[in-house]
Amino acid sequence: MDKIILYLFLLIWGNGLLSQKSYFQQEVNNIIKVRLDDISNTLTAEIQIEYINHSPDVLDKIGIHLWPNAYSSKQTAFCKQKILQRDLEFYDAPNEQLGKISGLDFEINGIKAKLESDSKNPDMAWLMLPFPLLPEERISIVTPFNVKIPKTFSRLGHVNQTYQITQWYPKPAVYDRKGWHLMPYLDQGEFYSEFGRFEVQISLPRNYVVGATGVLQNNEEKAFLNERIEESSLAIKQKVNLFSNKIPSSKEFKTITYIAEQVHDFAWFADKAFYVQKGEAILNSGKKVETWAMFNYNEYWFKAIQYLNRSIKFYSDLIGEYPWPQATAVESALSAGAGMEYPMITVIGNEASFRSLDNVITHEVGHNWFYGILASNEREHPFMDEGINTYYENRYMNNFYRDVNHFLPPVLEKWLGKIDEKELSFLIFARKYIDQYPNQNAENFNLLNYGTDVYMKTGGLFLYLEKYIGKDKYDELMQLYYNTWKFKHPYPEDLKSIFVKNDTNNLDWLFDNALNNNSKSDYKICKIETRHNERIITIKNKGALKMPFILSAMKNNEIVDQSWVTGFTGKNKLKISKQNIDKIMIDPKYESYDLYSNNNIIRTQGLFKKMEPIKLSILPIIDNKAKTEIGITPILGFNSYNGFMTGLYFSKPLIPGKYWDINLMPMYAFKSKSITGRLHASIRKYFLDGPIHNINIGVSAKRYGYDDDRINLSTLHYNKIMPYIEFNFRTDLKKSIDSRFVYYLNYIKDEVLSFKLDSGFLINQDYIIHQMGYKYKNDKILGPYEFNLGMEFQKFKSTTSLENQYLRIDLELTKKLRIAKKRYFEIRFASSFYPLNTQFKSTAISSRNVLNTTRGSAGLAFQGYNDNTNDELFLGRSDASGIWSQQVQIKQGGFKFAHGLTQRDNIGNSNSFIFAVNLSSDLPIKKIGKLVRPYFDMGYSKINMEANQKYLYSAGINLSLFQDYLDLYLPIIQSKAIKELYLSLDHPTYFKQITFSLKLKMLSIKELTQMIY
Repeated sequence: MDKIILYLFLLIWGNGLLSQKSYFQQEVNNIIKVRLDDISNTLTAEIQIEYINHSPDVLDKIGIHLWPNAYSSKQTAFCKQKILQRDLEFYDAPNEQLGKISGLDFEINGIKAKLESDSKNPDMAWLMLPFPLLPEERISIVTPFNVKIPKTFSRLGHVNQTYQITQWYPKPAVYDRKGWHLMPYLDQGEFYSEFGRFEVQISLPRNYVVGATGVLQNNEEKAFLNERIEESSLAIKQKVNLFSNKIPSSKEFKTITYIAEQVHDFAWFADKAFYVQKGEAILNSGKKVETWAMFNYNEYWFKAIQYLNRSIKFYSDLIGEYPWPQATAVESALSAGAGMEYPMITVIGNEASFRSLDNVITHEVGHNWFYGILASNEREHPFMDEGINTYYENRYMNNFYRDVNHFLPPVLEKWLGKIDEKELSFLIFARKYIDQYPNQNAENFNLLNYGTDVYMKTGGLFLYLEKYIGKDKYDELMQLYYNTWKFKHPYPEDLKSIFVKNDTNNLDWLFDNALNNNSKSDYKICKIETRHNERIITIKNKGALKMPFILSAMKNNEIVDQSWVTGFTGKNKLKISKQNIDKIMIDPKYESYDLYSNNNIIRTQGLFKKMEPIKLSILPIIDNKAKTEIGITPILGFNSYNGFMTGLYFSKPLIPGKYWDINLMPMYAFKSKSITGRLHASIRKYFLDGPIHNINIGVSAKRYGYDDDRINLSTLHYNKIMPYIEFNFRTDLKKSIDSRFVYYLNYIKDEVLSFKLDSGFLINQDYIIHQMGYKYKNDKILGPYEFNLGMEFQKFKSTTSLENQYLRIDLELTKKLRIAKKRYFEIRFASSFYPLNTQFKSTAISSRNVLNTTRGSAGLAFQGYNDNTNDELFLGRSDASGIWSQQVQIKQGGFKFAHGLTQRDNIGNSNSFIFAVNLSSDLPIKKIGKLVRPYFDMGYSKINMEANQKYLYSAGINLSLFQDYLDLYLPIIQSKAIKELYLSLDHPTYFKQITFSLKLKMLSIKELTQMIY
């Protein structure tokens, strides 16, 4: 009775005091017996869990992870995440390749217990306790279970008869001072588990080699491994593959036992073809750690023991001694990254060099400290294990290798310069404000940012912390962190507390800002003044991150004096004693996370004190921080009217990108003997939060020929200047969504033919076209779609000097339906209509090469004469016949016929309304399924000529020669009006009905780099 009263009191009031709880930690001890059936790829097992409640709370349920169920259907969180990451291997897998856990029948202290599964996540459940579990009481949880092992899609799985048995048993969730941490299995996003003791008995065919968490207990199995070591050593020496053929499984079974103390997980790996090597890491205390390497035939793995021993000693020396008796590295099939860690054992995927194998082994071995021993919540705070471990991995690699951060081959480095991979990855994302701060749930990151921000950025930030407080102090504090929190569950605030309480520097810039928000640091040297015996340097931080930095006084590019400056925002004046120096520089070694380093320098003398020396380069790709680099690249161009053109492309380096952009491309046209080319300049303003991600304001200009002047035997040119503003809206970085609003003001001056007496048959006609548009594109891999809304307005005078105007609205919706792997059926709806058009009843269709009374006509087929703002690349913009007249673009109605300029009044165009549906499809055929694509177009155009057919259709084959860049359209079936118009042409042939589309506009270098980053 007393217990019941106590239970009721604690249950009602205890949870209300959750935030006031002091540290506690649950204890979970496991005894598991499991049998592997390598014919059906299943596990049959039973588990006995001793759960000890060290919390001050009364528990009425326990969260249970059933992570094999992540592979049970296509609706799990795991599958949804893989779809989001554009990986459909699991989604496309047949049912026989899926996995699950079943046969569960829980008893608690001999009493049947109910398991309530999560309605949305089959890999999460609550075990309802038949009686309250009081503080410091323990219970025994027993259940049988069966696991159908999936094909290797992530961590748990098999490839034929190679097995990776991880996240495989019913596992209690962590309950700590912040509550329960029940979570679905994810590929990107790791784990959080309770410490305890494991005793695991594994039964499987006798000729399997097993690597596992814990210490092997069976002498017979030890002898088996020693025999395999001898065989492996001889084969390695002789360079012979022992197991080139498939090995049949032994009909006899063996049972082997492993025991592990103070661990929070148990994983094992089995393969009949494993080579085995054994070694020993000797730590400074004299402790000896057994090291094992198990792998398939691979020359790089012959050094795995050396790498294991070296990395264990390296981490032990810097952080704290490795606590367990053994460490194993296993080569096995792996989908979740290049490696994965478990207590005392790590699994590595296929590596292509000695160095990369050493790198991955070291990183995964390091996880024995960062998560294995310091068991933080990997899912909610991934930087605490992945990021800090990356710092030590980098420190290891820098200690034993040269140029580890320079990832380009020497030949490319001569052209591009030495590039720090980690710095470049930060700048590419940070300058576009698409980076993500490291201390947030792993589920929030997109795939790229998980690597660049959680791993690389955090590793770099802790390296910067080391340089700021000093390596000795850093090592001292990390060792204190280790000794304080080993075999416990630290949170970010616990890590911060260790550093803040034991160091005098203000570290808010790291623990409160850089790790927890996306604020940026961007210091700029504004000016330098000389007063008496001092130089006064005015520095402004254009960002909000108060990151400390090094300020250096230099002479002949050598550092004369330097000191750390505490971070600040706004402007600050700093004093440097007057010395024989010629330059002041912030962060001369480029080690900080400053957004732009080009404004971090000022000279004491000279005209352009803040500019680095100019360097001219051919197509500079990556910015040279020590130079002001200008690209001058020879280019070629062509169109029907200018002929071949040659010129120079003036540009800035493409990567990592800046908030401004400028490029110039002047060319000389040989046919027209004229100057052509283009110019573009823009500036962007990014926002850390709010609905708008960035505003882009710019101007572009271009001049090209658009028709032949057959009267004056010359070329008609257009000149275009287009200022614009673009609003890019903030979207979920995990999703491939583009949402933007744009406004363009097109000022166009055309040379046009005129038959007025005083015109000389040629005049300049200028006009302004206003365009606004909204685009929403979701490029998800299952069912991508795109919506475009455009508005175009123009006022103009007709040949009779009457005022005219039109407002056209263009709507477009494109949806793709997945019909097979990498194959889609596409449906496109398009419409153009005119809420306002003074030429609504006109039967004439707009053209630019002669004065006319109609502008802005819409077409079921979009040809050069429809492109009144010169947005698209048409090689024969006004051609009436010939190959260039057969070019179309998939805009407006999206039809593929092209009768040419002179037939524009006769078919498919309108000054009031068009509507079209375009259908096309890949074929579910290997190799040619995306090359040969059937299409069908049907549309309506409202016109005022009874003889002109309103309804049109066309079908044929699209040869997608270079997908999205060059397409040919071969018609097979066409409506009567289309056929008759083709037959009315001079010398009609089927070849004249074949059309093509060019999307070379997409191939501009600037847009390509924007697609890359």
